[in-house]
Amino acid sequence: MKKLILAVMLLVGTSAAFAGDSEPLKAILKAQSYAEAANLVQSTLDQLAGNEEKAKAYNRLYELAMKKVNYEQGIQLENETQKQMGKEGNKPVDEKGLYMALGAAFNSGVEAIKFDNMPNEKGKVKPKFSALVERVYKLRNDLINGGVYYQGKDDKMAYKYLAEYVESADYPAFVKFKDQDQNLSEIAYFATVYAYQNNDFAKASKYIEYAMNNKERAKEVQNLKLAIMGSQLKTRQDSLAYVNKLASIYEQDPTNDALLSTLASTYNSLGMGDKAMQIIDNHLAKDPNNYSALVLKGQFESIKKNYDGAVEALKKALPLASDESAQIAINASIGQCLFYKAQERVMAVKNLTKEAREQFNIVYNEAISYLEKAKALDTGKQNKSLWAYPLYGSYYFVKGATAPETKALAADAGYSE
Repeated sequence: MKKLILAVMLLVGTSAAFAGDSEPLKAILKAQSYAEAANLVQSTLDQLAGNEEKAKAYNRLYELAMKKVNYEQGIQLENETQKQMGKEGNKPVDEKGLYMALGAAFNSGVEAIKFDNMPNEKGKVKPKFSALVERVYKLRNDLINGGVYYQGKDDKMAYKYLAEYVESADYPAFVKFKDQDQNLSEIAYFATVYAYQNNDFAKASKYIEYAMNNKERAKEVQNLKLAIMGSQLKTRQDSLAYVNKLASIYEQDPTNDALLSTLASTYNSLGMGDKAMQIIDNHLAKDPNNYSALVLKGQFESIKKNYDGAVEALKKALPLASDESAQIAINASIGQCLFYKAQERVMAVKNLTKEAREQFNIVYNEAISYLEKAKALDTGKQNKSLWAYPLYGSYYFVKGATAPETKALAADAGYSE
């Protein structure tokens, strides 16, 4: 009697072929591996008799994929249990196979649910796999694990899994669970980042709306949304509308340094440099030691060739630079401004007297002091494009072409000795 009951239970847990099933469906239901069944579904889907059979076919795919998922997760559970008991718990887990099967199970389950809720041949909707909805929905959290697993290994797959998590939040069968989803805004943020990095701006624009509820990343989300908008500008009118949007948001969030930078740069790109400088100056009037605003002022003053104004701002920013790369960049920028200031004055002099050269040497030597600091910090010469040429030029003027310092720097500056 017990054997009979067990046999019945096993039958309930798997798809079975019936006399009324089409031959293509019978073949799919008899398949013993996911790969075999998937090939059959792909090649015979149009031959299946209506939505009921398609639901059965995809349910079979779900079952076969879940065999691998359950097996590997069983090993994971066993390992964790062994570790909790103070034992090794080191049975190998096929993580890649697990997450490939997981993705297949989720997608197959979603398709089964979709066809199960479509009209049958009589035009009526009579779901037969209602219990599948909750089981498939529970796999959504494993999509997050899959995304984390693929990060750094295969970012396209990481993007695929995280994007599927976000997309599935609004699947008709899952809408009833949406209020329970505590991870949506966070996963949506990372899915948006992937979409943006892949220039998939339509998806990025969609996913960022889910991320807007992420209070812990409010500024990051806002800046990302603006970056997405900025990447899709095609006409000047688009750009004007964009900069007006930036200005409106900046008024509400004047402490957002990234927003200030984007706003000023956008004004400048539209030929509205005076407006950009006005915003920066207004910001500095309220917060004189704001690092980002000082750096921006230095950049914009340099563009206008107001080298004294640029140097003044950058010198104030320098002690506020928190990391080595920023210190390299600002030292180099100060040196560049001093170098070009001296160079322009030299070019304007027709007869370079000894007295005039001594005056220019003062500026060149100051440039050298900042450029040498940048060079000393840049031990790997990864940023030599920032300091090598102006330092070489300064050495050339002050020390001469044959000076050891000048000759030693020639190659880095792009000159042969």
